[in-house]
Amino acid sequence: MKTILLYLLSISCSTFSFSQNSIQILPESQLTITGETNINEFLCAFNTSLIPNTKNIKFKGNPEEIHFENAILKLDNQGFDCGNKAINKDFQTLIKSSEYPEIQLELRELLFETPHQAIALLRISIAGKQKDYRVPVIIKENPVVQYAGKLNLDINDFELTPPKKIFGLIVVKEDIEINFNLIVENTI
Repeated sequence: MKTILLYLLSISCSTFSFSQNSIQILPESQLTITGETNINEFLCAFNTSLIPNTKNIKFKGNPEEIHFENAILKLDNQGFDCGNKAINKDFQTLIKSSEYPEIQLELRELLFETPHQAIALLRISIAGKQKDYRVPVIIKENPVVQYAGKLNLDINDFELTPPKKIFGLIVVKEDIEINFNLIVENTI
């Protein structure tokens, strides 16, 4: 991590103006959403091959924090697979895919607690609603950089109505968990 941080700092100007870098999120990355009903659990995995190959981001920072511009990850809602057609359909309905075909994750800042632990300040947009989160992140370097963590959120924060099945006997709980393990490579 120190190597990456020193590299980032060496290419940023002493006035802390924004520098630009190209990164690639590798296909080995994982992103899942898990949730529960009153009788079962479900898991929806995102097909990471749908993430654009290269992303240009702007950043400025110091050893304690990095601020980002244009660090936006757009996820096509159709890239989520929940294991069967009925659950896929319910998930797409829940996140209002017909109106809002993407979930957007924007990395705004990384605040380092240690060289391998940080707090990511994220802005998440689902179904036309935005909410900011502070997410603990574990950072590993070997030779690519891996960012792993989980975020618990309430779907009510995005004004989403959980589906009810079989005349209300099966109800999706409001709390869901987003797990991520993003493997990132510098493409300069």
